[in-house]
Amino acid sequence: MVEAVFFDVGSTLIRPCPSVAETMARAAAERGHALTVRDFELHMPAMDAYYEAEYLRDGDFWCSHEGSTAIWLDQYRYVCHLAGIGHDAEGMAAAVNGAYRRAASWEVYADVAGCLRALKERGLALGVVSNWDAELEDLLRDLRLLPYFDTVVSSAAVGYRKPNPVIFDLACEQLGVRPGACAHVGDRPDADGDGAAAAGIRPVIIDRHGAEPDCPYDRVETLADIPSVL
Repeated sequence: MVEAVFFDVGSTLIRPCPSVAETMARAAAERGHALTVRDFELHMPAMDAYYEAEYLRDGDFWCSHEGSTAIWLDQYRYVCHLAGIGHDAEGMAAAVNGAYRRAASWEVYADVAGCLRALKERGLALGVVSNWDAELEDLLRDLRLLPYFDTVVSSAAVGYRKPNPVIFDLACEQLGVRPGACAHVGDRPDADGDGAAAAGIRPVIIDRHGAEPDCPYDRVETLADIPSVL
């Protein structure tokens, strides 16, 4: 019997809105650069590849607030250099990062509230386990998601990041539940799936765009399916 369900945050519960390209274009216009959204969209694949390479090389930047802030800034600086405004990379990065510190720059997926309500109505404890900076709880509060959760564990706050099973162990301790009585929902088979499995927690991967057909774990395309899967 499942007693508790943990959730990842980025690409699971929320997504950037406006997009990073839109936010960068807005910041560029405010800073006097003649660049369009399309100019930045061209470099989004490169930005994603940069993050993946850094994450695979050493993802421990998620283990401190300073490191988790630095990875965002590094990505925005990188895009600025690619877009030809490297001379203003520092100012641009600070402006874009500042935008994503605010709840107004994030959108809660439409399937989130219904899923969380259904699980709470079943009497399940809910928690967050996310590779995020130390301000995650404040962001969830501003997005009006915090009341759903009985605990919020961010990697920067505890010094461990997924897929290290310790971050899941800490979440279980905070809720007073056994790992075998828990499930974890996230979008990455490596961080979320492998990390949860290593902790003895059942992983469920949310694959909104069908990008993980070979995922070895339970997979859903919408959070609306989570109550029935569990």
